[in-house]
Amino acid sequence: MFNPAVTDGVNLFVNIVIFLAAFGAAISLIDFRNSNKKKEEH
Repeated sequence: MFNPAVTDGVNLFVNIVIFLAAFGAAISLIDFRNSNKKKEEH
C-alpha cells in the first residue's frame, strides 16, 4: 500500500515537527517563568 521509503521520510518529518513543537513549548515556558519573576520583583 505504501512505499517504505516514503513512510520513513514521513516518520522523520513528524519526529522533527514534534521536536520543534516541544522545543518551542519549553522556550515559551522558560520565558513565561522569567517574566513572572521580573513582575514579582517590581
